Amino acid sequence: MSKRKTSVHTWFRKLLLIVYLILIATSVIYCQSKQEKLIVFHFDFNSVSLNKDYVIKWLNKASQMGYNAVLWEIEDDVKWVTCPECSSPDAFTKAEFKEIIEYSRALGLEPIPLLQTIGHAEYVLQHEKYYPLREDSNRYDCYCTSNKDVRGFIKNWIDEYLELFGNLKYFHLGGDEAYAFATCSICKATAEKIGKNKLYADYLNDIAQPLFNKKIRPGIWSDMILSHPNELAVISKEFIFWDWNYWDGDSVPERVMVWGEGRLPKEKITVEMKNHLPQIFDKNDNLNPFYTSDYLKQKGYDIILCSSSRCYGDAIFVGKNDLHIDNIIGAARKATKLDLLGTCVTSWAVRIPNYETQEMWLNLAPFTINNPSLSKENILEEILRHLFKINNSDISKAFEKISYSFPFSNTNTTGIMWTGLKDSKPAPQNYINELITRWKNKNQWNEIAESISKSPYEISMGLNELNQIIPRINGGYEIIENWTRAAYFQYWQSIVANKILNKESCDSKIDNKEIIELITSLKKEYTNWAREWMTEKSADINAGLIYDVFINYFN
Repeated sequence: MSKRKTSVHTWFRKLLLIVYLILIATSVIYCQSKQEKLIVFHFDFNSVSLNKDYVIKWLNKASQMGYNAVLWEIEDDVKWVTCPECSSPDAFTKAEFKEIIEYSRALGLEPIPLLQTIGHAEYVLQHEKYYPLREDSNRYDCYCTSNKDVRGFIKNWIDEYLELFGNLKYFHLGGDEAYAFATCSICKATAEKIGKNKLYADYLNDIAQPLFNKKIRPGIWSDMILSHPNELAVISKEFIFWDWNYWDGDSVPERVMVWGEGRLPKEKITVEMKNHLPQIFDKNDNLNPFYTSDYLKQKGYDIILCSSSRCYGDAIFVGKNDLHIDNIIGAARKATKLDLLGTCVTSWAVRIPNYETQEMWLNLAPFTINNPSLSKENILEEILRHLFKINNSDISKAFEKISYSFPFSNTNTTGIMWTGLKDSKPAPQNYINELITRWKNKNQWNEIAESISKSPYEISMGLNELNQIIPRINGGYEIIENWTRAAYFQYWQSIVANKILNKESCDSKIDNKEIIELITSLKKEYTNWAREWMTEKSADINAGLIYDVFINYFN
């Protein structure tokens, strides 16, 4: 072989090696980009103080499921220097919480702190010292964004968060459901002059300076901004939108949320809405699920699409099975389809149910992200097979019946969130009486009574079906045990609710004393169960919120 041919051959081999290395590098980069899609697990400590061992347990579970980040909404559950009055009696010391964060990092879970900086400030503004920071003196949930003291207070707190969490890529600044926003005289006048979104954006840009200085990307919820979509451009592209939607699912929705207007059917979508939000319809002129992510993506923003495993409308003992399955799968699939920054499964603690009753749903997001071409039915089948070692969707049907949501077991029809705000204030003695009077005055009582009357049958049917399936399962026993416990409390709550119906119809057979004894016994049993995931004090408080309103009613 000539020297020239040898040289060419050597050169060609080197070229092949370079191409091979480029392909390998490209493959690695591609794999890393896929892995970098955030799949976010949500810890919320608002109204519920979790046991440290329980937090560790669920960090492990989240990692095993395939989550790679945690949204830490720690609120009053750390002993803060910036706001010492805000810390709950069971709050973690900073040293304790740093251990938890270090443990989560070792599991490959990216920490993302969430500090509410506009609304949902109940745990701060209920204290007299912080009354001057309120937007509305009669409300304790919203900061005044024009108040310089608010801005200094929040910036100091962000600095304290940064010291606690260490190196961060992301930081969530909250900002959702700020219902009193721009209502004080100064904020209102400013908003009328420059627009609500500009007032919102100027405030966020100011308080986010400690984050920008450290090259940490701030995030905000999307609802307030999307109430004024024509003013979107004032929000910097540095901000990540956490686009939350707990209603849409894996098919064409009957209604979609138009922020500021409510959830609307197709015929209620006006020309003006369509002009502002053209993505509200798909190419087939059907309502487009999670259309706000399409809209924000087209406008050039990074988005984390958020579903839920615990939200408004759930019963206090267990969430709505079919709703959460559909919502989580739909959001994860949409995040993949649009190549969004990620997806987050939010789990709002004020809704009470434990993570074990959510475990089946929580598995859905990582699995869907990694298997986006599978149908919803096939995804659910795979998760059921993985958890319970059973090829039977009847278990999910049983869960749906058990999760029946009815008055006196859902939303604010107990002492849980009776104010409509995120707090743990005990309900007044006559709360249930006033609630019933209000329903009757609005001609809602008959419909409510019908829903309550169905509850014992629905729940008992679900429990019976579950009991028939249990002998055939070969895994997931802890999940089943917690669902059966939830069914037990659901069922007895339905009995209490029906006794209220009887009392309102002047049934002479009602023995108030015996019913009070029943409720007191249920309260004690629930407290013991809740202590498996809550601190003792938190379990006592929440059990009281659930049951004391009914003891007061029958008294």
